[in-house]
Amino acid sequence: MKPSVHPLRASIIGAGYALLVLVMVFPIYWLVLTSFKPGYLTQTNPPVFFTSKLTLTNYAQVFHDDSLRVFFLNSLTVALGTTFSAVSIGSLAAFSLSKSHLSYGLRHGILTWILLIRVFPPIVVGIPYFTLLQRVGLTDTRSGLLLTHLSLTIPFVVWLMLGFFQDLPEELDKAAMIDGCSMWRRFWQIGFPLVGPGVAVTAIFAFIISWNEYLFASILTSFNAKTLPVAIATFIGERRLEWGLMSAVGTFMLIVPVLFAFIGQRYIVQGLTFGAVKE
Repeated sequence: MKPSVHPLRASIIGAGYALLVLVMVFPIYWLVLTSFKPGYLTQTNPPVFFTSKLTLTNYAQVFHDDSLRVFFLNSLTVALGTTFSAVSIGSLAAFSLSKSHLSYGLRHGILTWILLIRVFPPIVVGIPYFTLLQRVGLTDTRSGLLLTHLSLTIPFVVWLMLGFFQDLPEELDKAAMIDGCSMWRRFWQIGFPLVGPGVAVTAIFAFIISWNEYLFASILTSFNAKTLPVAIATFIGERRLEWGLMSAVGTFMLIVPVLFAFIGQRYIVQGLTFGAVKE
């Protein structure tokens, strides 16, 4: 029989959860509400938290802007390309590093180097990336931006996928080796299918990292490859902030990764709990 919880304690815990949910949800609510507000309500003091005077003017202006359509296509193309490339390359690296064919010292050194790349401040390499891409003619191109995003996502993918591959039973790999399977066949036919939920979760996170990236996109692009995060900054003028337009684009940016996660939702829980229970 479970011990009863004191009503006062239960009320405090419930109030704490409610406050936590409010803190997490309110920024999203404020973003969406502002995107539907008419211009004169976006800069009132005190701010208007509830209103029935809503309009679609901001969204109409956003969707009729041809340049924003180009920026959206740039963001989507770079994010999808980065996700596919990072998951493909990172999964191969993680599978190799999860095996004992390499010495412990070498594997530890490689993983430490990859981790240092991930935690390194991106601003430090912003100018070197710009100089390098300028010399090879890839500035303000989707390909150049994709390559820089890979430097952010591949280390993340390697470390995340490493845990999934390490949770696989070693007996499967040994049995495949006895049957004469090469490293590539063991990865493609055994390892990769078994960590499918983990791949889905990793792909979602990699997509979000690339989709929201601002620093490299602002340094390496001017117009042809400009992405939505950079485009939002153009609504900041010297005398006026276009809060409604910024919020409309921000809401649209929020919807895309949510839909991406919704499509793979049945894999998310499986991936996050993969290997959590072992006999």
